[in-house]
Amino acid sequence: MIRVAVVGAGVVGLSTALCIKSQHPSLSVTIIANRFLDATTSDGAGGLFRPDQRFIGGVEPSVLKDWCQTSFDHFNNLIFSNIAAEAGVSQVSGYQLFNDSRPDPSYKDIVYNFRYLTKEELTIFPDHYKYGYFCTTFYVETRKYMKYLTKLLNEKQVPFIKKKIHSFEELVENYDIVVNCIGYGAKDVCHDNLIRPIRGQMIRVRAPWIKHFYYTDDNCYMIPNTDTIVLGGTRQLDDENTTVDLNDKDGIWQRCLRLCPSLAQAEILWDWAGLRPNREPIRVETETIKYGNKQLLIVHNYGHGGNGISLSWGTAIDAARRFSSLLNGINNQDKQLTSKL
Repeated sequence: MIRVAVVGAGVVGLSTALCIKSQHPSLSVTIIANRFLDATTSDGAGGLFRPDQRFIGGVEPSVLKDWCQTSFDHFNNLIFSNIAAEAGVSQVSGYQLFNDSRPDPSYKDIVYNFRYLTKEELTIFPDHYKYGYFCTTFYVETRKYMKYLTKLLNEKQVPFIKKKIHSFEELVENYDIVVNCIGYGAKDVCHDNLIRPIRGQMIRVRAPWIKHFYYTDDNCYMIPNTDTIVLGGTRQLDDENTTVDLNDKDGIWQRCLRLCPSLAQAEILWDWAGLRPNREPIRVETETIKYGNKQLLIVHNYGHGGNGISLSWGTAIDAARRFSSLLNGINNQDKQLTSKL
């Protein structure tokens, strides 16, 4: 029996574990992580699908397009299913506003109803932006979606072990393949200097009258979820502070309030701060590591930065495909040994 460990229980780890277990139902798959559900970085995600190639460096355009389309199709199918509410996925339309013109986003032909804003539309906003576009996409309410993925994994009898992994050598005695979805933890565990933190901070409020999302080019966004609105944000490269900064909070609040003055009546619920694990390129590949006379097969899937939710299913499918190739290699070796005996 091939034994598999998926390390990391954010949205990427859960998605990858589910893809692998769904494709190989009889396989022994275990999820190992030191944080789960709302203790993960995924809990702080805005969850709006808008993965733009300009901010995802080093990935081949054809590969990124495939990841984007695969993820979009997955979430779109959930939206039009009878479990959309449980999964926390819904369509949402909104505006992206800029002070200068810029190239079209790479997801332009994936989302619905993409169009440029007219001059008349641009004048309705307080800061009178010079350029923008409107589209219909979706949001993923991560607290609900993570519980939904966990439920599916529990139904498939995938065990969860709470443990912090410091080195993959800890796993070599008990597992044959490790799927690495450890996010920013890969900096230490994999000695990966390409991964860098991008600090994010957001505020959750209750403002049910806001129905559209808004993104601007001056670090301001508003994303409506089922019962709350996500207000952000910050993109602070190489800042490892995971506590809420009051100056950043005030800056987020003032920027959002300037864009949407009615927020003055909103109920503030909670704050969040965390580190987006950014790597150029996102690492989806296999590796073999030797520890003495033993070896461990690794499938890496980490480094999504601020696009963890948007790309989670696409990279999970890609990682699962690479996993299947490793598994086939092991099975073929076993058959060759058996035939020689």
